[in-house]
Amino acid sequence: MDRQTLLLEVLDELSAHTPAGMMRAMRRWQHGSLSLVHLHVLMILDADGPLPMRGLAESLDVSQASATGIVDRMEQRGLVERQRDPVDRRVIRVVLDPAGRQLIEGMAEERRGHLARILEELTNAELEGFLHGSRALRAARERLHARLMAEAVAGGQPGPASVGAHRPEPTT
Repeated sequence: MDRQTLLLEVLDELSAHTPAGMMRAMRRWQHGSLSLVHLHVLMILDADGPLPMRGLAESLDVSQASATGIVDRMEQRGLVERQRDPVDRRVIRVVLDPAGRQLIEGMAEERRGHLARILEELTNAELEGFLHGSRALRAARERLHARLMAEAVAGGQPGPASVGAHRPEPTT
């Protein structure tokens, strides 16, 4: 099999999860009451830690007023809370509440358990091949990220927010 065909087949396998399937799984979390926006906020706060409202709004690509409404609803549900910044009391940071942290951890445990059940279906040879391929994919991702960061620094640009992040160039 030629490289292009092999790449296309691997991409097909890696992208086999459909948005509809992901939505079905989302409905199960917290008995269907967790929206994609709320999940996105939880994931951002888990990855980046406490954020000022402006930073959260930028991460969500929404207005600060919209982010405030989102946080209001999440705060009412006990998923996040607002805290004053200890250094600059004018700044309000959004942080995960223990219930929000527990939800993130529960989702990770559920995902790990689901993956374990799937992996149980593989033979030892398939598991070894999958492990080898997964490690190669992680190493390639790290090399790409390092190269993108080096290119951004060399070009005087801020580094990519994530590997594969693409922001269109402004047109004039």
